[in-house]
Amino acid sequence: MNESRTTDYLLKAVLLFIALIPLIYFNQIRSVPLKVFALGTGSWGLGLIFKILSHQLVVVRLQNKGLPKLLYSSINGFLSGFFELLAAYLIILLMKEKLAFDFNAIISFGLAIGSLEILIVVFNKNNNLFEGTALENSSKKTMEYFRNSTGIEYFILNFVLTIYERILALFLHISTRGLVFITIFTGNILPIGFALLVFTITDGPLVFYYHVTGKLTTRKGVVELITYLTILTIISVFVFYSMYSL
Repeated sequence: MNESRTTDYLLKAVLLFIALIPLIYFNQIRSVPLKVFALGTGSWGLGLIFKILSHQLVVVRLQNKGLPKLLYSSINGFLSGFFELLAAYLIILLMKEKLAFDFNAIISFGLAIGSLEILIVVFNKNNNLFEGTALENSSKKTMEYFRNSTGIEYFILNFVLTIYERILALFLHISTRGLVFITIFTGNILPIGFALLVFTITDGPLVFYYHVTGKLTTRKGVVELITYLTILTIISVFVFYSMYSL
């Protein structure tokens, strides 16, 4: 119990550092106005509303019909990406005249979303981002598997991997929203199309699928998911930076 509590407190402290320090840096050192952070989190909140509605109206119904898990997982990923990126697209487009095509502002827009997700994890008593969603039960089983581990494995699963996964999510939010910026300011639809593909894979065949199939209650499944997410994040960041630099 003491090991669990100590690890949890340390985890929350590190996550708070990761969530807040970059925001302070870009605001105070890079002079990114607070409105950029507000627009980023606002777009995420708006997209989340429609994402939840579409999930309940489409994905849950497909899930209840007993259709292949990979099918409704992929649909979930597509709907998730479509509404989150659409919300970002609309807000950036409406504020285009006030948002310069500035690298620091682009980073901050996505950074604010990732930081908000981290804060939700920190102040959720179970550190569970999926609480209240269709993945709540499966994520509880995953967390139970994590909590029942011992020794160094306990520390890796409950501390190291949690932090690493949030960092990956942070970079995915930054790169995908950055690609939306590029589409709006250049008129090239390929960046946002690639961002949607990244979202579809991440929230579909990876995260959602691995949860509903119970793969995350095995060491092999956890290693696979983290490996795939790492590769996808690196590719997403590389594509974003390459397109921005053109």
